[in-house]
Amino acid sequence: MTGPSRLTVDGRGAGGSPKSALRVAILFIVVALTSLVLASACAGGMMGSGGMQGQMHGGGSQAPQTPVISGASQVTVEIINFDFFPRDLTVRQGSTVTWVNSDSAPHDATDAGGSWGTGTLSPGDDAALTFDSPGNYQYLCTIHPNMKATLNVV
Repeated sequence: MTGPSRLTVDGRGAGGSPKSALRVAILFIVVALTSLVLASACAGGMMGSGGMQGQMHGGGSQAPQTPVISGASQVTVEIINFDFFPRDLTVRQGSTVTWVNSDSAPHDATDAGGSWGTGTLSPGDDAALTFDSPGNYQYLCTIHPNMKATLNVV
């Protein structure tokens, strides 16, 4: 015989006491809320590649950023949440770029071609480099290689 199965609580079947029904309802609510929290954490980035787990392993944020074009002679790139802000920066030739580590872990900013680098920056440290020659520089954190950015000097 087929049909819906009956929920058994305390061995009494679906017609158990009101206390049993209340316990079952509370259990279902707890399970549902736990599932929602876990699903939200996974979908919301807490455990995704750009979230906390990815950041702890140097994943860097993959959140979109607006490229920045600056005419200033001194520009700051902030390192926070395992990412460079801005990630895509254009400055004028002769500009000084300062990288500030506002993160909880050490980082650096090193040209992918190896022509320049800030050295390791502990949390709270900064380093400044002046760019006298035009060029398009792809750089990264060598400690967390998934942290990548671009500096365009025009």
